[in-house]
Amino acid sequence: MGGKGGSGPSNNQMVQLEMQRAQEARDKENERQARLNQGKTAIDSIFGNDNFGDSFYEKYRKAGLDYTLPQLQSQYKDASRTAESDLARAGLLRSGAAGFVQNKLTEQQGVNEAALRAKADTDTAELRKSIAAQQQQAYNQLYATEDPTVAANTAATSAGNAQLQQPNPGALGDMFKPIAIGLGSAVAPAIGEYQANKALTARTGRESGSGQVTS
Repeated sequence: MGGKGGSGPSNNQMVQLEMQRAQEARDKENERQARLNQGKTAIDSIFGNDNFGDSFYEKYRKAGLDYTLPQLQSQYKDASRTAESDLARAGLLRSGAAGFVQNKLTEQQGVNEAALRAKADTDTAELRKSIAAQQQQAYNQLYATEDPTVAANTAATSAGNAQLQQPNPGALGDMFKPIAIGLGSAVAPAIGEYQANKALTARTGRESGSGQVTS
């Protein structure tokens, strides 16, 4: 009887074939990882500190404040002039009421400025989040296409647009509440004190000049 004949590959050939396929798979995965690393490196560079470091965000925040704070200061000056005119008409320009009104305006000024600075910080934080989201989108495109060139080009376009963004706070509304000058207003206690002191001063003056003679 003769041995089994056949044209199929031997066990050794099968092993070699499997090893070759495994190596090809490893090479393919290594090439894939190299493309992904290349794309990620490019994206990280585009969205890195050179383009979007702390100085970029500070410049954005300052641009917003450079627009709003002068408006606030202008409103403060207008409110001070209005209050001064009202006090002058009421004959209270040099009274305790005048100091009370000025303190109220200064208090409003501080509150308003703090609010504007807080909004500038919030707007800047939102910009950071937006740019981080654009970077993540570039990663997603890279992993979906495995094409580092396309992903890098898309990232560069997004980053270029992001660098052109400017704060847009718009014109401020009325930041100062009018302070009514009168006996029925918030300054009434100061006015009353002023008038009482004025009356007391006048009475003291009359008494000191009465010329009373004692025996």
